This record gives sequence, structure tokens and C-alpha cells, in this order.
Amino acid sequence: MVEFELWWLLIIPFFFGLGWIAARIDIKHIISETTDLPASYFKGLNFILFQDYEKASESFSDALRIKPDSLELHFIQGNIFRKLGKIDQAINLHNKLLDQKELTPQQIESVKAELMQDYFTAGFYDRCESLSEELSSEQYQKFKLKILLDISIKQRHWDSAIKYCKEVEQNFGVSYRLQISHFLCELALEKIIQEKKDQAIKHLEHALDIYKNSTRANIILGELEFEKQNYKSAIEIWKRIELQKPTDFILIATKFLECYEKLNKQNECLSFLSHLRESYGINQIDSVIFNFILQKEGSKNAEEFAKNNLIKKPSIEVLDQLFSAKSLNNNSDSDIKMMQQVIKNSIGTKLFHLCNHCGFKAKQHHWQCPACNSWETVSNELKDIGK
Repeated sequence: MVEFELWWLLIIPFFFGLGWIAARIDIKHIISETTDLPASYFKGLNFILFQDYEKASESFSDALRIKPDSLELHFIQGNIFRKLGKIDQAINLHNKLLDQKELTPQQIESVKAELMQDYFTAGFYDRCESLSEELSSEQYQKFKLKILLDISIKQRHWDSAIKYCKEVEQNFGVSYRLQISHFLCELALEKIIQEKKDQAIKHLEHALDIYKNSTRANIILGELEFEKQNYKSAIEIWKRIELQKPTDFILIATKFLECYEKLNKQNECLSFLSHLRESYGINQIDSVIFNFILQKEGSKNAEEFAKNNLIKKPSIEVLDQLFSAKSLNNNSDSDIKMMQQVIKNSIGTKLFHLCNHCGFKAKQHHWQCPACNSWETVSNELKDIGK
């Protein structure tokens, strides 16, 4: 029994290592070679398991010296080079493989796919697109289309991005409706800058046809009405957000309240905002209401509002609002000002918009995460990373 357990302890790192490379390399080829793989191969897998990629690279270099004909070992080493940011070494590695005359057509395509990944990572998009034309087998069509899509996004070629999304949807049954809606919104923003607002509206309406929960499209449509001082129309458009994704309402709550103020119906708006806060837990709406009361009704009413909120749901953000109002009511109280500054400093280092996909922290909201490029994964509300 003891021997059995020790055996499994030895083999577990091996299978973890295989999992790391399985997405890029045919596992059958790896298993077929395990009978004569050098010990440095298994050392490399162990280093990958513990994310020590420098030592993993050294181990696979040793393995390649022993088995220079192993295509799989070259691919693993290339992946590690990319992981380490040594793109030039990955490109050289794969170009040398292409110079080998004994490669089969299928192997040549596999190397070109790796090289395409190298060029994309390095930002050599022209070379990447040129190489994609040489990948003709069915095996690499989805891979090729996704890289071409990513290139289009990087270069902000939104029409091309939409085209590649539709090809992936048509050929592989993967939905890209959310992404296409954002590409249409990006096109709309370009048209707004060009003063072609009628075309912008068409793109936004198309975005809503493609993806009915596109709050971004409704936010921009409402802003266009707001700029034209069509406040009732802006309100009607923005109210749709509650039926789409209520938490996105915080992105336009201040302008929404301004629309009602222009119509002398601010009390109606405050009631609606309170409904959103209570029904959907959008706590940051309290900040919008507090700032409005502070500006329009004075610091005493704002202090009372903050004090009531602090009783209902104590938080450092509400405490900051309370001391902000108090400092205005007691202009000469240095203790209050000092406490307020301490609270602001504490909040300033802890509150971020967080990407729920990769954990990226940002001081402002992004529709696309700058780190992992995922759409609609960055939180709308500021979150306390200390919690």
C-alpha cells in the first residue's frame, strides 16, 4: 500500500505538466514518446508545475540536446519562451524547424501555427496575417480565425472583427453576439467623433438587434438624446437598462438624475434610484444621491442622509460622506478635517474596479479589460480589495 501511494506522488506532477501543454500539443504524441523521454523532460514539467519557467526552459533545452528530433519538445520550449517574453527566441526556434526538410505537411502546418502565435505575441501582425493564409487544414481554422479576430481588435478594425466573429459563429457554433455588439458600439463612437450621428444610431440599433442586453448601446443612445436636451427621451432609453443589467445603471446615474432635475422632477428620480439601490444592491447609487443633496440642498441635509445610511449599512465610504458634510458644516474643526483626510487616504488605496476574469484592478470602468481583453468583466462599482 505504501509503495502504491509513493508511485502516485511521483506521477502526479507528470500529469499536471501534461495538462499545461495539452491545449497546444497533441497528447497522443507525448504519450507515445514517454518510454524514451530524457529525465530533463520530467524535471521541466515539474518546474512548469511550480511556475519556475526559467528553470523549465533550461531543462527542456537539455532534453532537446538529447532528442533534437522531437517536435513536441520544440513546441513546449517555444511556449515557455513566449511565457518568459523571449519572443525572438521562440521565432528563431520555430523558423529553424521549418528549415528541416524531413517534416511532413501536417507537421509544417503545426510549426507555422506556433510561429503565427509568436508573431502575434510580438505584435508582427502583417507577418501573422500573411502566415495565416498558409494554414489550410481544417485543424487550424478556428485557431486562425481567433488570432485574426484578436489582431482586428488590437488594430481597432471593427468591421473586420465583426466579419471574423460571424465566421467563427457560422463554422464552429460559438456565439459572439456580445462581442459584436461592442464592436458596433465602437463603430458608433467613431461616427459620433466624425459628426455622423445618424450612422452612429444605426450601429447602436444594430447592436441591440444582435444582442438585446447591450446596455452600452442604450447608454450611448441616451447620451445622444441628453446632448440634444431631449431629456424625456434620454430617461426612457436609460430606463431600459433595468430590464437588461440593472447594475450597469450606476454608469449613467448622475446624468439620469440631471435629466429629472431639468424637468423639475428630481424627487421622482430619487425615489427611482432608491428602488434600484434596494432592489439590486447597487450601493454606489448612495454616492450619487449624496452628491446631489450636497450640491442642491446643502451640507446639513447631506449629513443627515449620510448619517441615516451609516446606521442602515455601515461602511467606510458612507463614513467618508458623513465627514465630508460635517467638514462643510464645521469649517473650522481641524479634527474633523484630519479624520476626513485619513478616511480618504484609506479609501484611495483600497477601492478599484475589478475584472472578475483575471483580477485586473482599475481606477475607472472599462468595457473591455485592458489586461485579459475580456468584454464586460470589469465591475461597474468600485470594490474594496481589502475585503
